[in-house]
Amino acid sequence: MKKTWVKREHIYYVPFYKQKSKMLLLGIFFLGIIFFVYQAVSVSHLPIALEGTMRDLRKKHKQIQASLGRKQTDDSKESDADSYSIQDVGIKIIRGIRLFDYDSYKPNFEGKFRCLDGTLEIAFERVNDDYCDCFGDGSDEPSTNACNNGKFYCKYQKRHITGRGRDVFVPSSRVNDGICDCCDGSDEWLGTACKNKCL
Repeated sequence: MKKTWVKREHIYYVPFYKQKSKMLLLGIFFLGIIFFVYQAVSVSHLPIALEGTMRDLRKKHKQIQASLGRKQTDDSKESDADSYSIQDVGIKIIRGIRLFDYDSYKPNFEGKFRCLDGTLEIAFERVNDDYCDCFGDGSDEPSTNACNNGKFYCKYQKRHITGRGRDVFVPSSRVNDGICDCCDGSDEWLGTACKNKCL
């Protein structure tokens, strides 16, 4: 095979800016620098934004606590007629509900209570008002005997060490009827003195 010699001055030189692969890598490099600069500026403004967000959350939390009235506020001096305290945990629970349903007995952002069966929403002030609004499950009257199909969950719930066990409840119609149905007597708090027979 015959070799062909080409003079150096006749070789076409491609400028750097016309080499596509090198320009692509250079563009990615500059784009990365811009991204990191943007992230650094955003992080510097983050504490100010977080402070405003936390202030709004605290304000909303106080508004929700105020809307709870005497049924749910942690620092209110409440009578035993509607709720009882769990001192170890530091929360107040409406009398007659399960700890599992604690979050369900808080007003939503509209200040309303949704029946546990999801059929109706009512104003939170109508919970435990001695009038049955949730006809499906009677969940709006856990501490009264207004609903025929309501359930009053006893304060003492026997549980296995793993947390398993059935929820002990009595029909709401038996609340404050003068007969101690729960072994701890938590269904009778008006006038009737019940002995704790759970243990």
